[in-house]
Amino acid sequence: MNRKLKVSGFQLLCMIFLFINGTSPPIEIYALAKQDAWMSLLLGLIMGCLLFLVYIKLYTFFPDVPFTKYIQYILGKYVGKMLALIYILYFIYIGARVLRNFEELMIITLYNASSHISIGILMMIVVIYASHKGIEVFARGTEFIFLFIMLLIFIIIGLEIISGLIKINNLRPVLESGWKPVLKATPILIANPFGEIFTFTMILPYLNKQKNVVKVGITAYLFSGLILTLFSMLNASIMGVSEIVRTIYPLLTAVSYISIADFVQRMDTFIIVISVCNFFVKITIYFYCAVSGAADLFGIKESKQLVYPTSVIMLVCSIWMTSNYVALRNQASDVVPFLLQIPLQIIIPVCLILIVLLKRKLKYPAF
Repeated sequence: MNRKLKVSGFQLLCMIFLFINGTSPPIEIYALAKQDAWMSLLLGLIMGCLLFLVYIKLYTFFPDVPFTKYIQYILGKYVGKMLALIYILYFIYIGARVLRNFEELMIITLYNASSHISIGILMMIVVIYASHKGIEVFARGTEFIFLFIMLLIFIIIGLEIISGLIKINNLRPVLESGWKPVLKATPILIANPFGEIFTFTMILPYLNKQKNVVKVGITAYLFSGLILTLFSMLNASIMGVSEIVRTIYPLLTAVSYISIADFVQRMDTFIIVISVCNFFVKITIYFYCAVSGAADLFGIKESKQLVYPTSVIMLVCSIWMTSNYVALRNQASDVVPFLLQIPLQIIIPVCLILIVLLKRKLKYPAF
């Protein structure tokens, strides 16, 4: 993992798109907002976009170092190092949750007789290989994955239209219960998936043209959020909210309904392919951030030395964090956003930028 390597603007766009779409929005938002869940997604996207601007502003203050490094500049050596360690553990834990989601998807859809650990090991082997190749090689790989997935997305949307599956009436009535359910579901979405863009505070320093960070970052972020919102509307219009809340993977179920002349069928296989690619990118980014952050924190020159220990920790966490998929889903909507994601992705970064602005106003040394 050579810190001197750079990524282009398009590569950053590809990584952000694949990262945001790496996991689906929590199904619980449909139970809260019902057919208006797409409005919650748009509100979450807008709030998340403002939050991303906070991350970018922090980045412009310290453009050459990752978050776990400049947090020490802002808060001091001891408090900064303690928080940096907490963020490294956070990257490992959330990466392990994504890995567990991948394991559950594979077992439920394709490999019913396999174990979580065997599937997790296979994914971690690929992640380790990508990490050894470095961020630049990984970023180039995301370009191909992005183009491949976009082609499949256009094909799937086209087939859903041709099959006549889309029923707009399933999105009505709009705001049947007012704005309260929509607003109630929004905080969950700000934390997951939109707030997870915080992770890129560890990657932005590698952007080769730093002046383009706002244009590239916001464009990628908005595009990713709009695709999520589009598929949320499509899923709801195809299945209806009552069926979505009973499914495990709404997109997979919606696409499985595609049937054209009894010839074009079983398109859900392509959704699994897309999901595997997205999971790989998202897990690798979390893994890379944890390893590079730990190397900086502990002064390890060769961050590759931490690849194997970190992979073992992430794999073990993915197995032990919960006993079943239902508990994993409940944690994702009831526990993780409020105990981890909102404090670490929203509250602390906002406090940090206020501290930096205050120190700059007071003409504090080094600021």
